[in-house]
Amino acid sequence: MVRVSVHSIDGSIAQSFVERLLMFDTTLCLSQRDAETVTLRYAPLLEAGLAEVVVSNNADADFTFFAKQNIVTINQSCSMTLHDVLTSGHNEGLVNPELDLIWDAIDGTIDAEASHYWVAESDVVDAMVRIALHQPELPTRIDVAGRRRWSTHQTHHELKMLYDRTQAGSTGEFTASHLDQPPSPKISVVPIDGKEQASRPELGPLHETLVQCDGHGWQPTSTLRTAMMVYLAGKLND
Repeated sequence: MVRVSVHSIDGSIAQSFVERLLMFDTTLCLSQRDAETVTLRYAPLLEAGLAEVVVSNNADADFTFFAKQNIVTINQSCSMTLHDVLTSGHNEGLVNPELDLIWDAIDGTIDAEASHYWVAESDVVDAMVRIALHQPELPTRIDVAGRRRWSTHQTHHELKMLYDRTQAGSTGEFTASHLDQPPSPKISVVPIDGKEQASRPELGPLHETLVQCDGHGWQPTSTLRTAMMVYLAGKLND
């Protein structure tokens, strides 16, 4: 049984990480306060008997969330830097000013232009769970981002479409345009070692680490439209 220590569990990413770990043969080593919270919140999962929660610092893998901005520290030696994550809720210490700018302009237009490599929270958590369970040899730095380049305008257009459809659904004021299913922008996957996208974080160390885990490497599975819907739901529920 793998022992995994988590500090702290307050943000949506850490909470999703804990919830996923409880589905495996693991021991979660937490502070007294966090152990009580997890035991209460996830009682049905714990009753399944696969995982257990203990108050301890003795662990095989240690994950510290956002003690440094945008960084999850693993085993006190590897800095996992998160870029362009579409989260399901708030995470203290995780910031993305460009995403905030797009959200603030959701009712209008936006003039800013930049490159974004969006990735779903669920894919980020999946990578961390694989690392926790398999305990590969870790580099000193791992960057996490999506593999497809989105422009600010493409992102704003897609998110605004989903937002307008959600607002129409909540009021019942549908029009034909809301009911249409417009295609997502044509965004191509950029190879892990692609040199043509110099703006993208280096994904090689992440890919190689995950290959050590189970042979599959970094292959995000969530569609960006789904990730944006999860992000939108979190923003509207704030």
